[in-house]
Amino acid sequence: MSTEQTKNHRYVHALNELDDVNISRIRPLIPPQILMEDLPLTESAAAAILKGRQEAEAIIRGDDDRLLVIVGPCSIHNPAAALEYADNLREYAETAAEDLCIIMR
Repeated sequence: MSTEQTKNHRYVHALNELDDVNISRIRPLIPPQILMEDLPLTESAAAAILKGRQEAEAIIRGDDDRLLVIVGPCSIHNPAAALEYADNLREYAETAAEDLCIIMR
């Protein structure tokens, strides 16, 4: 093996040692159609989604002068904590609705 090949081999090996070091297990996701059948969207949830989309569109078009704020979390590992966060965010969003349109992603 040439010196260049040896360096490349070491580099690839080092990257493999770093790959997925924090993953403890992998669980396959269920297909979206099955999820939608198991957890159908409620009318109130659909209305909230539609309202948020319409408000965001109005802001982007310039018809609404509020600031559009889209916030995380990026991922949810603790559903109970995420629901608590969503409740707190909703309460704040209601108090700031005159100036901000806050949407949780």
